[in-house]
Amino acid sequence: MTDITEDDIKPVTLHSVVMNGQYNDLALMVKGKLIIFAEAQSTWSINILMRILLYLSSTYYDYIIENGLNVYGSKKINIPEPEFYVIYTGRRKINKNIISLRHDFWHNPNAKLDILVRVIHSENKNDIIGQYIIFAHVFDSQVKVHGYTPEAAENTIKICQNNEVLREYLETLKKEVITIMMMLFDQARATETYGKEREKKGRIEGAMENTVKMCRRFGATLDEAINMLAQDFGLTAENASQYVKRIWEKS
Repeated sequence: MTDITEDDIKPVTLHSVVMNGQYNDLALMVKGKLIIFAEAQSTWSINILMRILLYLSSTYYDYIIENGLNVYGSKKINIPEPEFYVIYTGRRKINKNIISLRHDFWHNPNAKLDILVRVIHSENKNDIIGQYIIFAHVFDSQVKVHGYTPEAAENTIKICQNNEVLREYLETLKKEVITIMMMLFDQARATETYGKEREKKGRIEGAMENTVKMCRRFGATLDEAINMLAQDFGLTAENASQYVKRIWEKS
């Protein structure tokens, strides 16, 4: 299709898919005949194929419900044809421009189900997506130097503008882009902090469990184990009692 206008394009991006609350990056319907799915990845994972399959299923389900189509009837229903793209912005070298369930997920050329996904990963200043990939690489390099700071965001935009990368877009929407980048920074910091807290909590719980098991192995009573746990880990008697009894029963 070449005679496409803005009015012919309808966003159909999912905002709630039953898989840990995941949602896809972008889906567009063109003239009711074509659905384009585009996913961005900074860390490569072949599991994107399965996620795309789930997004496709959910999108078709919504389309069928919204248009009152009868999938149980004898007459064939008309649904848009899908196209799939992955925009990879990471540094890992990807040698394939096409990935599929049949060849890359199951490694079975005779598998009964398949989807073909085009992988776009090359820096190309003559292509808008290629420029986006360049922007992402500059962004990552600036974060490595300056961390999650406004300076990293400002430098990314300045470098890209000086190199004619997304220049018009960045000149027009510079403030909005910086706001989005700072939101991403906040999210990254929160994720990093959460990960460290989970790791610390795991180490503490492991040490507590070892203490309880050691007490039982060397003949300590239940009360002695509770007192030791409360003293060593600063727990209340009630919390120590609940934890020790749970581990004690499993030992």
